[in-house]
Amino acid sequence: MAVDVTSFTLTDLAEAYRQGALRPTEVTRRYLEKIEVGDTYRVVTADRALAQAERAERAFDDGIDRGPLQGVPLALKDLMDTSDVVTAAGSRVLARGEPATEDCPAAARLDAAGAVFLGKTNMTELAFSGIGINPHFGTAGSFFDRARVPGGSSSGSGVAVADGLACAAVGSDTGGSVRIPAAFNGIVGLKTTDGVIPMEGCVPLSTTLDTLGPMTKTTADAWALFTVLADRPYQPLEPLAGPLTLLAPTTILQEDLEPDVANRFEAACQLLERAGHRIVHREVPLLDEIRALYHHYGYLASHEALALYEELIGEHGEEMDPRVIHRIMEYGHRPAKEYVRLLQARKKVVGRFWQELEPFAAVLAPTVPIVPPEFAELAEDEAYYRANGLCLRNTSPFNFLSGPSVSVPAGLTPDGLPVGLMIATPPNSEALALQIGALLEG
Repeated sequence: MAVDVTSFTLTDLAEAYRQGALRPTEVTRRYLEKIEVGDTYRVVTADRALAQAERAERAFDDGIDRGPLQGVPLALKDLMDTSDVVTAAGSRVLARGEPATEDCPAAARLDAAGAVFLGKTNMTELAFSGIGINPHFGTAGSFFDRARVPGGSSSGSGVAVADGLACAAVGSDTGGSVRIPAAFNGIVGLKTTDGVIPMEGCVPLSTTLDTLGPMTKTTADAWALFTVLADRPYQPLEPLAGPLTLLAPTTILQEDLEPDVANRFEAACQLLERAGHRIVHREVPLLDEIRALYHHYGYLASHEALALYEELIGEHGEEMDPRVIHRIMEYGHRPAKEYVRLLQARKKVVGRFWQELEPFAAVLAPTVPIVPPEFAELAEDEAYYRANGLCLRNTSPFNFLSGPSVSVPAGLTPDGLPVGLMIATPPNSEALALQIGALLEG
């Protein structure tokens, strides 16, 4: 095959199928020739992938069009149940469990839409890190520099898309786990509105904050994948209708940025302004309130992960990532009333935040305030936890705030490292976030 089909966007591949220029089976075989079990994939499901590709091909031959994912090879994060495959969620302990008996609802939607499942991608154990390291199954370095971390926790999904090992992927985002690896690998990653995509059949980290989301080469691809995951009719993503007023908070989100990140963020803002949009830079005290709530009551994911995994840690902790255990146990001494008060406070803050920001269409920020750190820099726990906190600093407030946010590529630093621009919008406005992101795609 003269053309490298693994470089195609989802949208371009879908068009090639419909023009008869490519066939799902030949494309799937090309991907299967490239991928293997290792640092990016924990499991490769070749038999199922070929069966799904053949089914998609027969449907095309019979004039049946199930939408933009028909015949498209995807990677799935290894916390989503798929039939006859063990769901490990990055854990050696969970990897000894029984295979799933059926697809989780989100995967079932993808299958019904004609997608092809290449396999399960590696991730941070139990999805609890913005760094992306997995000491059990391996960690692929950032696509732009293999000596640097890929971002987490959807590390394998991010690298797979950037490296041509999947046309698109699904990740999960509890505090930034789709957007951080998207930023560190120069792709698009969409954190979706709470509850829009079902989490049943997925290994949980936080019953409050967990979401599934697309990881793709373009915003149009992310929209196509999102519509299937959210069980919505597909129409192509429309361009923005007119100029917008956007907010770039200086509180927290622009503090202590690495110079190269600050420069790329400024360049992205200037591009949006040249396109006719107005950007306001000002303080947003509510972002400080969110940070204060977590400082006072503890992190939601830690509270909930402790309830979910305290027994597992007690029985098998010696086989688990000690840095993940540390974060789960961090607030173990806090009484349950603090967790309940945090949930109550969250409801109030979410309502206030989007009401106060009503004059603005979206919030802009660097996805991560730093470039991907080198693995060697994180050997000591103190450096690891500091870097992890920085990775999550800008993304996690928008998990707290319930709505969608997308990381889109904002260009490369002089050293050739990727920087992401995050665009956050009110709940249930995924299309708007992606429409703004599309402006940076030229």
